Amino acid sequence: MAKKKTNVNTTPEIKPEDTSPVVVDPLYDPLHEGKTMQVRIAPGTTRPLHDKKTALYNIQRDEPIDLEKDLATSPPDDDGPSTQPLKAGKSGKPGRWRWILLGILLMFIGAGAGGWIGYNSAVKARVAEQKNKVALVATTQFQLALVDQANGNLDMARKRLEYIVQLNPQFPGVTEKLTEVMMAQAVKVTPTVVAAEPTPVPTKDTRNTEELFVQARQQAANKEWNAALTTLDNLRQIDRSYRAVQTDGLYYIALRNRGINRINSGMLEQGIYDITMASQFGPLDKEAVSYTQTASYYLSGVAAWAVDWPKVLEFFSQFYATAPGLRDASGMTAAERYRKGSILYGDELVAKGDPCSAVQQYQNALALSTDDVTQSKLNEATNQCTPPTEEVQPTEAPVVEPTMTPSPDPSVPVSS
Repeated sequence: MAKKKTNVNTTPEIKPEDTSPVVVDPLYDPLHEGKTMQVRIAPGTTRPLHDKKTALYNIQRDEPIDLEKDLATSPPDDDGPSTQPLKAGKSGKPGRWRWILLGILLMFIGAGAGGWIGYNSAVKARVAEQKNKVALVATTQFQLALVDQANGNLDMARKRLEYIVQLNPQFPGVTEKLTEVMMAQAVKVTPTVVAAEPTPVPTKDTRNTEELFVQARQQAANKEWNAALTTLDNLRQIDRSYRAVQTDGLYYIALRNRGINRINSGMLEQGIYDITMASQFGPLDKEAVSYTQTASYYLSGVAAWAVDWPKVLEFFSQFYATAPGLRDASGMTAAERYRKGSILYGDELVAKGDPCSAVQQYQNALALSTDDVTQSKLNEATNQCTPPTEEVQPTEAPVVEPTMTPSPDPSVPVSS
C-alpha cells in the first residue's frame, strides 16, 4: 500500500489548549528559523497560521525572502528617519543638567519667597487683629465705666478705666475720665457700715481718722493744698488702710494743684516734684503734663545761661511768644531773660569782632524795652559794621590871571 503524500505547506490548526513547543518554519519566519517557541492562542481566535489563498503565502512560495541579501543591497533612505541609535554628544548632558539644576533652584527660590511673603502677611494680619481686639475691649470697658459712673458705682468705674489705661494709654478721654472719677470718689461721703452683731475682735477707734478725713476733704475744697496734704499725712500715720481709695484721690488732687500753683509762682523744681508725686496716685491729665514739660524746658534754658547764648535765646524766644510771664526762683520772667540774653550775646559778638551780628541782638532787646545803654551799644555796633564814608573836601579852583595884549601904536605906520 502506497504512503499518502502530504502537502508540506499544510499547517495544522493550533488549539488554545495546545501548549506544546512549535518549531518555526523558515518559510514563515526566516529570522527565527529552527527555533522552538511556546505559543498560546486566546480562545476564539484560533485559525491556521497561513492560508494558501493569501497573497503573502503566494509571494513567499514563488520568491522566498533572503534577508541577508536584502540588508546588503538596500541602502538606507536619506529622507527617512534613521532607525539606528544616536550617540549622545559630550556637550548634550551638561547642558540638559544645567537647565534641570536651574529649574530646581528657581523652584526653591520661589518657594522661599512665597513662604516669606506669606509669613509677613500672617504676622501683619495677626497684629491688626490684636489691635482690633484691644480697641474693641477698651471701647466696651469705657462704655461700661460711663454706665458705672452714672449709677454711682465709682469704684468699679475706676477699675475699668485703669484697665483701659493698661491696655492703651492713648485711648481718647480715658485719663480725663479717670481723674474725674477719682475726684468724685474723694468728695463722696461713703456711709459707715454698722455691724449687726458686735464681734469679739476689738475694732480700731476711727473717731480721729474720720475727723482727719473730713478735715482734709474740706481743706481740699477750699484749695488749701498745703494744709490738706499735712492732714492726709497725719491720717496715714494713724491708719494707712482707712478709706484708702478716697485718701489716694485727695492726695492726687492736692499734689497736682499745689504743683501747678508752685510752677506759676516761680517754684519750678518744687512744682515738678509735686506733679510727679501725683502721678503715683493716678494718671496725669493733659494740663498737668503740659505744666511739667514747660517748667522742665524753662529750666533747661536757665542751665545754659552764660554758657551757650544761642541755645538760651532759642529756649526763651519760645517762652517770650507763649508764656512771657513765666519765671523761676530768681524772679526773672521769660521775656526779661530773652531781653538780657540778647544784650549779653551782642556784647560777646562785639568782643569777638562781629559787630554786624551784634546789631540784630541789640535790636531784639530794644524791641522789648528801650534804654539808653542798649541804644548806645546799637549805635556803636552799627558804626563798626558800616563805618561812615569820609567827606571829600572841595578843592579851590585855580585863579587864572588875565594876560594883557599890547595895543598897536598909532604913530607906527602899518605896512600893508
